[in-house]
Amino acid sequence: MSDPHRILSLFQENESSYGRHCGDTLAMLRYQSRRHQRLMDESEQALWDAAHAKSKREARIAQHILSNSKTYHTWESRHAEIVRPVAQETKRQQQIFALRDIEVRLIHRTALIDHIRNLRLRGPERDQMIAAFYGPKDIRDAILIEHQHYMLAVSSHLSTGHLINVMHDPLGNCLLRQYEMLYANFFNLYGYVARAQDPDWADAARPLITEAREQLAKIRQRIKSARPDNRHADFDHQALLARSGRYPIQEYMVG
Repeated sequence: MSDPHRILSLFQENESSYGRHCGDTLAMLRYQSRRHQRLMDESEQALWDAAHAKSKREARIAQHILSNSKTYHTWESRHAEIVRPVAQETKRQQQIFALRDIEVRLIHRTALIDHIRNLRLRGPERDQMIAAFYGPKDIRDAILIEHQHYMLAVSSHLSTGHLINVMHDPLGNCLLRQYEMLYANFFNLYGYVARAQDPDWADAARPLITEAREQLAKIRQRIKSARPDNRHADFDHQALLARSGRYPIQEYMVG
């Protein structure tokens, strides 16, 4: 079974703030390259768009991140680190593969709270799930920590999903949605075992977990290897086209 502590490690990174809106010179000191800066600009624009989205959940989370300077700077520094691998690539295909990999990790990172929300777990059942990942840590502290990680991960998911749209990767989007559904099913099985009162019930579910893990591995391999449509340019060119107004498919992202 997947190690829950490995899943939780995605956002265990430097808490320091980079600061923003200080001009191109300071931005270049904070970010690895102009591409890195553009990725962050587009990510922030996506967050602002999400704050006014029809989805109340997404809007509420984006508004929470943007309205609190400490939380925003935490998101910014962590998201900058998350998208760094994309900034390091110069070819569109590798940029897209890097973005897909980020999305997979964010699916893992949001799975625990999504599982609790979707199954409406309360009280002891919720505490059992949290304890399965946090061990003997005070349950109230663990819930607060996980909720904060979840808010940051959802915000990054909104931004990277936007970046994938900028790069025009419909195949990747399709595969990622398949993976997300399969991972939710896998996590439901994992949660069933974690909360099972009868060991025989837990044992009966383990073959299903193995099967679900195998399905996930197949889809993830396709995510890593399925080549995107090559009729579009790399991120830098796509972003410039979008901001010039000559790329109508992406007009929604221009602030």
